[in-house]
Amino acid sequence: MPPGCLPGAFSYATNGQFSSNEHDPGIYRALHQDAMNDNRLRLAALALVTWGVILIILSARKEVTLRVDEESTTLTTYAWTVKGLIRSHGLDLRPEDRVAPHPSRWLAKDQTVEITRARPVSVSADGDHTFLTTAERKPANILRQAEIKLFPKDQILVNGESYHPDQEIPFKDPMQIQVQRATPVRLFLDDQVHQFTSSAGTVAGALWEQQIPLYQGDQLDPEPGTALHGEPIDIQLQRSQPLEITLEDRILTTRSAAERVGTALLEAGISLQGSDYSRPGEEQGLPEDGKIKVVRVDEEIILNQEPIPFTSQLQPSPDLPLDQQQVLEGGAYGLKAQRVRVIYENGQEISREVEREWVVKEPEPRIVGYGTDIEIRTVDTPDGPIRVWREITAYATSYNESCPGCDTITASGAVLKKGVIAVTLEWYRYMQGLQVYIPGYGFASIEDVGGGIPGKFWVDLGYRKKNYVPWHENVTVYFLAPPPPPDNIMYVLY
Repeated sequence: MPPGCLPGAFSYATNGQFSSNEHDPGIYRALHQDAMNDNRLRLAALALVTWGVILIILSARKEVTLRVDEESTTLTTYAWTVKGLIRSHGLDLRPEDRVAPHPSRWLAKDQTVEITRARPVSVSADGDHTFLTTAERKPANILRQAEIKLFPKDQILVNGESYHPDQEIPFKDPMQIQVQRATPVRLFLDDQVHQFTSSAGTVAGALWEQQIPLYQGDQLDPEPGTALHGEPIDIQLQRSQPLEITLEDRILTTRSAAERVGTALLEAGISLQGSDYSRPGEEQGLPEDGKIKVVRVDEEIILNQEPIPFTSQLQPSPDLPLDQQQVLEGGAYGLKAQRVRVIYENGQEISREVEREWVVKEPEPRIVGYGTDIEIRTVDTPDGPIRVWREITAYATSYNESCPGCDTITASGAVLKKGVIAVTLEWYRYMQGLQVYIPGYGFASIEDVGGGIPGKFWVDLGYRKKNYVPWHENVTVYFLAPPPPPDNIMYVLY
């Protein structure tokens, strides 16, 4: 038996084939079991490694917020660092761009990464212009990068708008920053000298900063709009005198530094013409009490205009259905004019005379078309179908022979009874004898004249006293076909 071989184990035969000790099968089974255990261990180790890799990948997955300038985006990433996040999303950064946190920092779950893009900035100060690219958003920091110093009361303008040095600037491209230096000012006012420093851009702005108002008529040297550039400046301010000007029935308060009353009145927009005069006179100096009275002697020409109402005219319209109207022409007001001469003394009217009166424009009538197109149609009623050519709504009352002014004989000579109705005189002239149907009353003929009700279409339903039925309601009146000849039709009801 070769060295190292156990009894019953496999061994090489002299011909290179395996041989076994058939006399010891237990050893064979033990070796087979050990081989199977080794395989299981290998599979378990491989599974552990696989799960470890999966856990590492899952732990690297995270959601973060990427904010570029003023736009934010929520991203899912497997990057470990801020730099990896930027690289994975293909962001091209310049050296001047600002990244927070630093690109080398580890990237945490739910973290916000902020990138501020650098922008071109033009800085003007002390007559010099500087151009730089920066991600800074505060004027003070930008000026510090441009090596420009700020002094008290200096004003910063960003694209023309005033900004505090530490106020953040919204993302704008391009951006211009201007530094307006404070200006030393000497103000000569009322025999006194006031000294101050102003950050305003003009003389008027410097006075406004000092709460020194400018009044109408003040004399200011230099002019209010004179620009301040940081160089010392002297300002002369001569106050105007307050004035109270009485003009007719009103008082005008103003100011003036004029030497004469007439000049002060002209400055206030008041001119003396014709026989007008003032107290004090226009050639005198301004009064100490500041009161001036203007006396008007005036003549005024007034042109009065008065509209002339237009009338309405009816015109038949064969395209419109019967009992419908349509405005064909709107009509227009006329115009009457008067030339009136009015004379005033001290604002009081003393005479008024109409010199001329004429018609500027004649009125144009409104043309209203009324329908003449008659359509015969069939209407179902409780008393059976009827053929009608007209249908109106009217207010119905009732009467009999015993009512005041009534008789048993109607205006047409018919006997008053149920089936005989009365209408207004205007209707009767066209409708006498026409056959109608009224629901609830029945068939009837127009044979009588009544008074009517103002503002309403009206019919009075006839009865005998013994079978009288009171009516006070709106009803539909159907005019039975055939219609009368066109000349006998009342096309417009009123």
